[in-house]
Amino acid sequence: GQRAYSQVAFQFSHHTVEADGTVAHESQYLNAGPGVNPNYDFTRELRRALGSKGTIFMWSVHENTTLNAILAELEADKAPPPDSEDLMAFIRDITVSRADDMDSRTGARAMVDLCAVSNQAFFHPDTKGSNSIKKVLPAILRSSDYLRERYSAPIYGAMGGIRSVNFHNVAWWREVDGHVQDPYGLLPPVFRDLDDGVQEKLDTAADLQISHGGAAMTAYARLQFEDLPNGERTAIEEALLRYCELDTLAMVMVYEAWREWTQK
Repeated sequence: GQRAYSQVAFQFSHHTVEADGTVAHESQYLNAGPGVNPNYDFTRELRRALGSKGTIFMWSVHENTTLNAILAELEADKAPPPDSEDLMAFIRDITVSRADDMDSRTGARAMVDLCAVSNQAFFHPDTKGSNSIKKVLPAILRSSDYLRERYSAPIYGAMGGIRSVNFHNVAWWREVDGHVQDPYGLLPPVFRDLDDGVQEKLDTAADLQISHGGAAMTAYARLQFEDLPNGERTAIEEALLRYCELDTLAMVMVYEAWREWTQK
């Protein structure tokens, strides 16, 4: 029932950072059921996860663009769901209007774009002029003593450490032969039946500021259209959840480094 090239929001991850610095992977959502439009359920779950308090961070404008597309879908729906007014009010509250909208709107709780902060205030030769979080995160890990001390121990997903849904006892700061490792490179491949060269092409095929780029979108398409064995389907879904969790953990780590530097 959608137009060609419409947005499909099938996944999110949600970390929280408390005032005292406590970090937790709070919740996640994935709806990869074949033939299911997940947009409305996605919005319901996001509304439930975010609640009504706290500052919401995003990276780049993708989240704002996607939610505005769902808002337009709700507004045009001839048979809207019973909670459509609540869903639309939620989207308007946490977004800014699209550039082509007649009425300018900034929600009372509009998301804060950390990518814009990076563009204005963080410059590092290792990013090579890119503000993709997949470039900014490794550069910050190489520069931040705070992150080295905090994440070189296997505290992520550990008892008494940082709560995680998909990881157990992970040390994200790792050094090999004098080089700090890119956390994204520590993840297992999305598709176990593809060689490393094909994996790399998928990971770099799309704009890396959009979640996990080509790999995530290709994985979703594969879950939609292929008659996959249950074990393979489960493995791909688990890989998507890990990738998405790392995307929002990456924002947490960037925020933590900037906070520590500015407090100095």
